[in-house]
Amino acid sequence: MNDFNRLLQPKELATSFEEVQEPSTKDFDIDRLLQPMEQSTFFSEYWEQRPLILSRRKANYYSSLFSMQDVDSVIYFTKPTNTHIRLLNNGQLKPNNYVNRNGILNINQLYDGYHQGNTIILEGLHERWKSISIFSRHLESFFNHPVNVNMYLTPRNSQGFSPHFDTHDVFILQVEGKKHWRIYDSFLCLPSPMMDESQQFIPQDKLSNPLYEVVLNAGELLYIPRGYVHEALTSDCSSLHLTVGIATFSWADLISNALRSVNEQNVCFRKSLPIGFLNYDEMIESLKHQFKELLELLSNTAIEDAVNRLAKKFFRQMPPLPDGHFTQIDDLSQIDLDTIVEKRKGMICRIIREEGSISIQFPGNQVRGPNYIEPALRFIAASGAFPVRAISETLSDNGKLVLVRRLLKEGLLTRAQEKTLYST
Repeated sequence: MNDFNRLLQPKELATSFEEVQEPSTKDFDIDRLLQPMEQSTFFSEYWEQRPLILSRRKANYYSSLFSMQDVDSVIYFTKPTNTHIRLLNNGQLKPNNYVNRNGILNINQLYDGYHQGNTIILEGLHERWKSISIFSRHLESFFNHPVNVNMYLTPRNSQGFSPHFDTHDVFILQVEGKKHWRIYDSFLCLPSPMMDESQQFIPQDKLSNPLYEVVLNAGELLYIPRGYVHEALTSDCSSLHLTVGIATFSWADLISNALRSVNEQNVCFRKSLPIGFLNYDEMIESLKHQFKELLELLSNTAIEDAVNRLAKKFFRQMPPLPDGHFTQIDDLSQIDLDTIVEKRKGMICRIIREEGSISIQFPGNQVRGPNYIEPALRFIAASGAFPVRAISETLSDNGKLVLVRRLLKEGLLTRAQEKTLYST
């Protein structure tokens, strides 16, 4: 396979930068993902609209996230099963002889499979590597949509997937090496395909010429909106990239949750369709009338309940990030009014009003209490590090201590690492 010259068409696909400033924050977040492009530019001109490449000319840009040196470590220490790790070549899944009958992975078989030209795919890297977990949680906090990260290690002169499209938006982070990408229009359902429209193989005769071709070098970023058909292959060197998938909730998801809510609350939605309803021509006026009435009932349903249902699904798949929290539980009695606390890393908070109570929802848990603690919960949700005594004066000093100790035990709060002044 010949090496590919870098090709960008049309020009608006790529934004090229001579130099990237050294990030000011240790963790990767949305700003570091898009740097040096402004968020506002990305979301107004690219998100869900068209592909983008950010050319940073900084090959080690992702080195703090992951590297080739980390690949066999994450495989060895997390022991992925054959449902999490795959070998792929030209769209063909290879037999899982790298996992024995007891489900134990033989990494030497993976070394051999990689040497033979197969792409190694490790799914769920955000559940296996701390820096990726923190990065993923930052993105979930920003997007309010589930995020997953997969690893793709492709040897030279190879191709993993054949042309396909995804039903979620993806950011491609080229960690090491380089990869040639071809991006096509969709012959099926661009833009924004539904979840059941995914195809892993698309015949070449269904594809037109690529809309864009680009060689993605180490440190660069490629964004592909869902629905765009794409393929990637290597030439004279191997490639390690991470695919960050944003599995967005849609308006249809919100409406379907609203429908579940009104269905539980109103018997009209649970009644049978009229006898003989398939005789549409004869019943058209009656069906239209009843359908319109039900839509009006649906539109009057409180959107808050539909959002709460989506939020429960969102938080359910989001455990707290590990940070040695058992040591915090040992010293609850040492918490006093001058102790500075903060939310644990990766904590997204929601305040939920319910009849007769108020609760705060966060990854891994939900804590409920009487309505009068609402100002205190809102303060905590909005604050950075703060001393316990700074909590709303609606609570007594003893009430503040009881609340903070409980939220620390339940996994929301931790002692601040530095004695900083609190901020909101």
